Parts: sequence; structure tokens; C-alpha cells
Amino acid sequence: MKKCTVDMPSYTYAVKAERLLKARGYPCDIKRNSGTEKGCGFSLVIRSGCREALMTLDRYSIPYTLSGGGG
Repeated sequence: MKKCTVDMPSYTYAVKAERLLKARGYPCDIKRNSGTEKGCGFSLVIRSGCREALMTLDRYSIPYTLSGGGG
């Protein structure tokens, strides 16, 4: 998976996930969702190494919901 988007349960988790992944070399950015009814309205766009990045989030118990990107 090259690129994916994950919905975060809060802005705090979005920032934690971004810092964790950037520190490990995964390019990612927080995106504000507008007009959404899901979650807090923040997503994390991971631009490469998505599968490994998601395993890292799992390993550090950072909650997320995969919302975009393929397998």
C-alpha cells in the first residue's frame, strides 16, 4: 500500500501518530476533515509505507480507522 488515510479519534492521537511515524521516516500529514460526522474531524494521510506504518500504530496502541487507501 503506497498511500492511505486513517481517521483519528482525536486531535491528540493524530499528533501522536504523526510524530511517531515521522520519527520513523514515514511521510505523513494531519488533515482537517470538513463536513464529516465521523470522529473528531482529523485524519492522518500516510504517503508511503502504509502497511508498515499501520503496524507501527498498532504496536504503540494508537487507535485509528482506515478510511482511504487500498491494499
